[in-house]
Amino acid sequence: MTASATARLNLPFLQAGQALKNITHNEALQRLDSGLYLSCSDMAAQSLPHDPTEDRVVLISQTPEAVLAEHIGHIAIFISGHWIWFAPKSGWSLWDEAEQSLRIFNGTVWVNAMPETLPDKLPQLGLNAEASPNQRLSVSSETSLFNHDGNSHRLTLNRANETDTASLVFQTKFSGEAELGLTGESGFSIKTSTDGVNFTEKLTTPDTYNGIQSPAFGSTIVSVNSETATLIPTPATGGIFAITIVSKTGSPLAAHSGILAYDTGSTPLLRTLAKTVRVENHASIILDGTISTVGNIGVSAVEGGLYLENRVLGTRDISLTFLC
Repeated sequence: MTASATARLNLPFLQAGQALKNITHNEALQRLDSGLYLSCSDMAAQSLPHDPTEDRVVLISQTPEAVLAEHIGHIAIFISGHWIWFAPKSGWSLWDEAEQSLRIFNGTVWVNAMPETLPDKLPQLGLNAEASPNQRLSVSSETSLFNHDGNSHRLTLNRANETDTASLVFQTKFSGEAELGLTGESGFSIKTSTDGVNFTEKLTTPDTYNGIQSPAFGSTIVSVNSETATLIPTPATGGIFAITIVSKTGSPLAAHSGILAYDTGSTPLLRTLAKTVRVENHASIILDGTISTVGNIGVSAVEGGLYLENRVLGTRDISLTFLC
């Protein structure tokens, strides 16, 4: 037996010897035109709307009024003064005008095209931008917000090894101008570039230095126990430094302050520019916690660094500021 209509949209076939075939053909075109790319105003209509506009689409609910009992779950489209009916098939889609979302018929109910729960793992994601295998997350936006969900929010950049990179790069027209983060073994650093290729280190916190450094500047605070001496690497092999004991409130103790010039190269040298009597210059002697006068702090220059000696009662925080 030859079928009289298509399986999914119920489009009528032309039959051999059929009269007025144009009517059948036009009906098929009408159903095809109205049944694709549906935009529905009511996803659970109990009854057909009065005085509907052309192309009005409603979805009949599971509990409609009695006259629509044979059309439960069907789609009704008002075309040329009458309603055309469709029984949805699995995979059909329509736009829900009320919810402003795309719905898919799964064979039983209409569900959101996008699941309410996103997948735990996506291979890549582009937000108003195109992602790629090498740049799996791409965002194009005037601003971005990473808000807390609780109390705090921490953005983590993780690298595999100490010689690898975990950094933020700032660009103009995709040419790098500044970079901050972990860019090697020297610790956290800030670098700049004029060509996007060659970067110059402007500020760093080396792993071997308890403070910050730049090509012409370094600052650190070192805690030295009473009756001990500590070797501090210098940011350069020569320059000027200021030394002072810092009080518990963060203020310098003027009685233990000084400004000295140093050379920590192969021939160490330490010269006094200005200091109080509580700071002792021990030239290039290796200090061990017993050399300076009790109540004073001592300093000496050796190859690669400065010795700081504390003969003041109790552990002291000693501030060093270098100009190289």
